Amino acid sequence: MNLAVTALADPVRAKQVLSGRVITDPVDGREKFWITNMNEQSGGELISVDFDRDTAEVFGWPAGHGSWCVLPLPKNRLAISTYYDGKFLLFDMVKREFTRVIDFPGESYIWTMAEGSDGRVYGGTYSGAKLGCFDPDSGEFEDCGSPVAGTGNLYLRTVTTTPGGDIACTFGYERSSTQVYRVATRRFEYLVPENPDFTGSPLVSLRGHLFVSDGERGLMAFRGTDLKPVDRLPLPKCPGGNAWTGVARFSTDERVYLTVGQQLWLWLPETGRLALVHDVDLRGGNVFDVAADGRLLGIRGQDYFVAEPGSRTIALRRIPAESKGRPFHFMAADLPGSPEPHRIWGGPPFGQTVACYEIGSGKVINTGAVVDSGGEVYGGVALNGKICTASYAGADFAVYDPAQPWNQWEGVNPRHLGSIKNHRVCRPTGRMHLAPDGKLYSGWQANYGEYGGALARLDPATEEITVWRNPLGDEPVISLAVDDTYAYMGTDHSANGLPRREGKGQFGVWSLKDERVVFQRRMETMEGVGHIGVIINPRFAMFPEGDQLHVFNAERMEFERNVAAAVPDSPGWCEDVLRSFDGAWVLYARRNYLIKVHQDRSVEVLPPIEHAINHMVFGPDGNLYFSSGTTLYVLEGL
Repeated sequence: MNLAVTALADPVRAKQVLSGRVITDPVDGREKFWITNMNEQSGGELISVDFDRDTAEVFGWPAGHGSWCVLPLPKNRLAISTYYDGKFLLFDMVKREFTRVIDFPGESYIWTMAEGSDGRVYGGTYSGAKLGCFDPDSGEFEDCGSPVAGTGNLYLRTVTTTPGGDIACTFGYERSSTQVYRVATRRFEYLVPENPDFTGSPLVSLRGHLFVSDGERGLMAFRGTDLKPVDRLPLPKCPGGNAWTGVARFSTDERVYLTVGQQLWLWLPETGRLALVHDVDLRGGNVFDVAADGRLLGIRGQDYFVAEPGSRTIALRRIPAESKGRPFHFMAADLPGSPEPHRIWGGPPFGQTVACYEIGSGKVINTGAVVDSGGEVYGGVALNGKICTASYAGADFAVYDPAQPWNQWEGVNPRHLGSIKNHRVCRPTGRMHLAPDGKLYSGWQANYGEYGGALARLDPATEEITVWRNPLGDEPVISLAVDDTYAYMGTDHSANGLPRREGKGQFGVWSLKDERVVFQRRMETMEGVGHIGVIINPRFAMFPEGDQLHVFNAERMEFERNVAAAVPDSPGWCEDVLRSFDGAWVLYARRNYLIKVHQDRSVEVLPPIEHAINHMVFGPDGNLYFSSGTTLYVLEGL
């Protein structure tokens, strides 16, 4: 067998911007929009956007992949908190360089940050739900610990400076609570001592008050250094008889920005003036800061916007900086016989975008966000020249036609097909798969703070969506394969925002006709069941455990003898499992080895190729397309 591998492109170039501030650049005196961009392969980036000139500078990070917070500090410095490696970064705006990298040992995420009365920068973490801080002058780090250690709480996402310079913290999600770290005593106290379970989100401290958003009681305020709750908010009356829902984090004592619904109001306490400055449904976008002249700066997907005070619309501008390549989070391909040009599809972890590579021309397209909700596209299936998507975190389905003009803002292209978030799911861990009857099946994980999952069916012809929650009990569907009769599901005990439960995974078979489980087994030696493949004639499914493949005879509804699929060094298994167009064999990948499983259950391990395979798909030309790192390759001769 003569296998030939060719590198094609690094097609996935999407940004993932989660924080930004408007700060005057000390080098030229111009106000700029300083934003953080994620890149899990080449490292995160600080992008300085001159929003009056629509130009940008890019500064690569010495550590970290992305960030939820950029914090202005004295002496023309910026602090950046990172994930997936849990670092504090310090950037000197004059020198144009990062001067410090401070590690938070044992933590992978540092979320938001706040400045304490001692001049140190504090940040909260995942997965230890800890508070830590560093001195921006000396670089000295301190682990402040966690008052919820051992409770199952994994997150300290929100930290905010109190009027006295202490740090308000919200812990979650096993048993959530809001506590205050007293800088002077280095001790945690409950914000509401008489109610330890009180959980609110600290927003900002202004005019001697800490403002907190509570899901049940709405906006609350706590006064002074001792943080006594007040009966009446120290704010002007909300117009229209409504109640204020929030206080923007970029507010100051002189300019207070108040929210009610999608409206943003400016209150000037000195004069008492209250004015509506923004009334636009940003649909997944966020206002991050305000310029000196009152213009609002924000991000929506791959774009930024500058909104004039009082505007009822926004004009989206593509961020004027080229991103480096990012890895594929999913991969799909147009089917044989679909309209040309034929494309290979993919998308990045986070960014909520898709990208495509045109076979033949090499043309690459990177889209904006395909749905309003933040997150990422987990599953994509190409049908008739279009791409259907299933997305985290809003449990959204959408369809995009690259032959038509992009108009997501007006819901034209891509078009939102619906959301299943009302079924209390958010992450399509089982991806999305095309059944022979043209319907699309997807497997899901439950919302943050609960265990469970779902199986969903989308009919592209009618756009009808059907959901079956917890088909194998309160466990997520992490793997899925379909044929013309059954859906084959695998589960584990993972969850969003909760510790992984003890227990073994399940394998289950769902009848597409009867819409019920017809076979179910707990795999007593497996933490989870993934990487399911299926052959239709004869009908059997398979999934790996170590160097073996479990084989399930779907005609007799019983397991057969395992088959060996060993390769050197026993690497992990690629998530994508492919069935040949003629249905004669299934293809697995283990690092740089390809493994064919034939109809007679025989296993053929092919000679290793040069590159490790991350995701793979058969193209309409019959060739295998795969990603390794950020690069798309084609393998011919299979």
